[in-house]
Amino acid sequence: MDASLDGRTGNLLGALVTALGDAQRVASESTSGQSGATPAALTYLLQEPGAGVDQISGPLGLTQSAATRLVDRLERDGKARREPGANGRKVAIFLTSEGTREAKRLLELRGGLMEDAMSVLRPRERTVLTGLLERMLAHLTTDADHGQRICRMCALDECPKQTCPVDTAVDGAVVIRTKGPS
Repeated sequence: MDASLDGRTGNLLGALVTALGDAQRVASESTSGQSGATPAALTYLLQEPGAGVDQISGPLGLTQSAATRLVDRLERDGKARREPGANGRKVAIFLTSEGTREAKRLLELRGGLMEDAMSVLRPRERTVLTGLLERMLAHLTTDADHGQRICRMCALDECPKQTCPVDTAVDGAVVIRTKGPS
């Protein structure tokens, strides 16, 4: 392919990513009334009920102390609660009914933004786009932690684990690593 076309395609993809990211951030912040990692924390806890602070920090790109402060804020706002973890030493974090409603609203909002962006595509074009996105996501996924970061705001019912290109890439990487050198 022509290098100038590759450059233009990359530039267009970057502009689309920026536009969708900005729209999602603005909509998430206006829906939750919170900025930063709070919307992602809510959607992540909806996916991973009972996660500990150490499990939340990686996907949200936070230090453990920043994740602890975030959970403190969610708890203070009535959106999450701490409970004793399975081993009795760690704490498990769960969304309250208010936090669950807000997380579901955030996922619905994200879905609406993506649907609006794709509304200009015909059904066949959407099918082609799905295949391209699957390949690109699988290629970009580096490990399980990165996979969780990529999917922190995903609607898991729309992309179950067995068909998720990120999970597939992570599972493939784990298999390759456990085989050792050939």
